[in-house]
Amino acid sequence: MYMTKRIIAMVLVLAMGITFLAGCTDSSKETVIQEVDYDPVAEVAKYKLGELTEADKNFVVQMGYRDCDHMVPSIIGEKAGIYKALGLNVVVTKTGKIMEAMSSGEMHVGYQGIEGAIKSVNQGAPLFMAAANHIGGSRYLVVSNDIKEPKDLIGKTLAIGSGAEVKPEWRKWSEELDIPMELKNYEVVDMGDKDKLFALKAGQLDGFSCCDPYASQAEFEGIGKIMATGWGAHISDDLETGWGMCCIYCMNNDFLEEHPELAKRLVLAHALAIKYLYEHPYNAGMMFAEGFGVQPEVGLKTVYMKTVAEGRTITWQFSQENLDNYIQYYYDFDIPEEEIPNIDDIEKFMSTNLLETCGIEDFNTFIEEKINKEFPIGLSYEEWITKAKTIDGITEQ
Repeated sequence: MYMTKRIIAMVLVLAMGITFLAGCTDSSKETVIQEVDYDPVAEVAKYKLGELTEADKNFVVQMGYRDCDHMVPSIIGEKAGIYKALGLNVVVTKTGKIMEAMSSGEMHVGYQGIEGAIKSVNQGAPLFMAAANHIGGSRYLVVSNDIKEPKDLIGKTLAIGSGAEVKPEWRKWSEELDIPMELKNYEVVDMGDKDKLFALKAGQLDGFSCCDPYASQAEFEGIGKIMATGWGAHISDDLETGWGMCCIYCMNNDFLEEHPELAKRLVLAHALAIKYLYEHPYNAGMMFAEGFGVQPEVGLKTVYMKTVAEGRTITWQFSQENLDNYIQYYYDFDIPEEEIPNIDDIEKFMSTNLLETCGIEDFNTFIEEKINKEFPIGLSYEEWITKAKTIDGITEQ
């Protein structure tokens, strides 16, 4: 059965109260972004770019991302000086209203979940997928420490969303954990990820679904643990094949038409930020921690999970196969047809043109030549953090 409005209100009041208290200075969240061996101007000089018009030079790009670790390239692009090196004036805004802002033209580019983007384009929103961002993994079912085994979740209060029953993620978890799929067996509530963490801490939730940093933060603070991971597709055991699509880098159509050179440079900036994430993971972790207001340890663990532990899940590169794998996952779990985010017009929804013309190299080649030797898949967190510190010249943290 579902949680009553009164209980929901109580949970949200508690969450807001904890949020207010959390606003006080917390020295454990102080980060130290290092000066590392990275020159964004020199990096940008490797790519052949067109000339910016005066209108382009004066144009202010509005970029959006939501409160989810998958979207960390938006922060890196700003903090590593990549946007500035490319001659881009970018205002980066954290918001849950990306699709609405992009549809109205108030926002020009944004990091957005694939499902919401598909639905928006199908409904006529003037935007398209210009690059990949996150291809799967990094979705978690976090439970309180009182939950000792999966069956303990039955009858408990879970913030997994009232629509979870028709999502492949919940159906996969219920199958994997051998618990009922039907939501009538739980107290279910809809809540934002940040509020979920606070409510768990307050003892008002027994479990929730989320992306990072909230799962890593729950484990870091010792208030919960990850019971299951959502992959979004049927990924091979070696983490090499089967990937779908989770979050994308999308762009407003009118913006592309009016500012083609800015559009190309923005996609290049997105890719360069991802390269930075893999090549300077310690500093990227500090940027993430500062941008999301979490402890440095949480930022570092988050970067490790996205780039090593779960595979190379942050990428600029994609193909229709990724989208096909994503959609097929819904069919494989017998999701009702009306709940499946099918793409009405694939050519209208996605385009690889900017990736092909901005000059960025093949992602897999980059990983093979620059990353695999230093940070191979299977590397433990302890080994990873040691290498990450060495690369970025960290001696005291």
